Amino acid sequence: MSRRPRPSDAQSVRVTMDENGTPSVFRWNGRRYEVQAVIATWVEATAWWREQGLAGSNSRAAHRDVWRVEAVSRAGTSGVYDLAVVADAWRLLRIND
Repeated sequence: MSRRPRPSDAQSVRVTMDENGTPSVFRWNGRRYEVQAVIATWVEATAWWREQGLAGSNSRAAHRDVWRVEAVSRAGTSGVYDLAVVADAWRLLRIND
């Protein structure tokens, strides 16, 4: 089962990539999460009619790259998160239970 963060929460994700171009750390909702593993990556279609204004005329506007990662917070809580680049900014798409 998965849930989507509130739209305001999804906007505030900062991701640090490692030397291979994979997410290694992300900050969301004032918390730091260290990526333990990349479970999967894929490209998914987006609602191009909603994101067209955000991405301009970029041909990738109809698609986004998604990373499903297992990450742990400083408090030791672990979870599975779907991170994506949307209109050149990182978003938290889903939190998987």
